[in-house]
Amino acid sequence: MVHFPGEIDCVNAPVYRQQLSDLLEETNEDVVFDFKGTSFIDSSGIGLVLGRYNQLKFDHRTLILTGLNQVAYRLFELTGLFQIMPYYETIESLKEGTL
Repeated sequence: MVHFPGEIDCVNAPVYRQQLSDLLEETNEDVVFDFKGTSFIDSSGIGLVLGRYNQLKFDHRTLILTGLNQVAYRLFELTGLFQIMPYYETIESLKEGTL
C-alpha cells in the first residue's frame, strides 16, 4: 500500500515516479494507491498513476485505487481510469471486497 500525502503535481510527481518505480521492482504483489491524504492531483499525477499501472500490468499485477476526494474522483472518472483500474471508496471496503 502506497500513501500520497499532500499534493501530486508537476513539482513532486517526478520524485514519486522514481521512488515508485524502484519500490514496484522490489515486490511481486498487487499494489494499492491510497489517496486519502491527498489534497490535490493534477495531470502529472494522472500520468504518474497511469505509468505505474502500465508497469504493473506488464508484470501481470493489479493497481488498486482507494480514498480519492470528490474532485480527484471526478477527474479519474472523466479520464476513464476506473475502466482499467479497480476503485474502492475506503481501505475498509477494499478489505471487505466491496466496490
